[in-house]
Amino acid sequence: MAAAEHAARPAANTRGDAAPGRFVTPAKAHGRIGPNAITRVAEALLAEAGPAARAEIFGRAGLAAYLHEPPQEMVDEREVIALHAALRSGLPAEVLHRINRDAGARTGAYLLAHRIPRPVQVLLRHLPAPLAAGLLVAAIGRHAWTFAGTACFSARGRRPVEFTLVDCPMCRGARSGEPCCDFYTGCFEHLFRTLVHRNTQVRETSCVASGDARCHFDVRW
Repeated sequence: MAAAEHAARPAANTRGDAAPGRFVTPAKAHGRIGPNAITRVAEALLAEAGPAARAEIFGRAGLAAYLHEPPQEMVDEREVIALHAALRSGLPAEVLHRINRDAGARTGAYLLAHRIPRPVQVLLRHLPAPLAAGLLVAAIGRHAWTFAGTACFSARGRRPVEFTLVDCPMCRGARSGEPCCDFYTGCFEHLFRTLVHRNTQVRETSCVASGDARCHFDVRW
């Protein structure tokens, strides 16, 4: 969910505001996702499981080269899908949840440090939470092209905030007894706790991997 890809940004045709709406990502024709979906997973995997496990999983995904030279631009979403498939096949469920949630939180921290202007952050922190949430939801929708790949992203900015991904790349091809898109959960929660309300909790309430039609995230504080 990074914006290090601005130079490669396609012509915008998203739309979004604080009301319910669908954002059909311009990246749909390209199947591209920001490099944080690779680099922050590498960091979280190293912290949780160590260098040997990280090397084994990245090697299984065919992405070992990224451990020596991390991507700096948008990556093919198939690489992200392959990485998450390798994670699921090589790690216990509880470890996988922690790694993906941590990777999402690290992505949120990166966005706050490098992509969201400081004056905007100060403004959002001083606004009433519902208003700040609506503005943040609109911003996330405008940048959905950086994290959704070929998925369709939609959002509802009124409390409770809701995010939906149809054909989510993080769980594409997966089968799970419970929702497993913790990368998005961790990122959304970190951003909302920092910019909207410190008690925000984000929960994935439905997931394609669990047999649902779409991945749905509920944001409450």
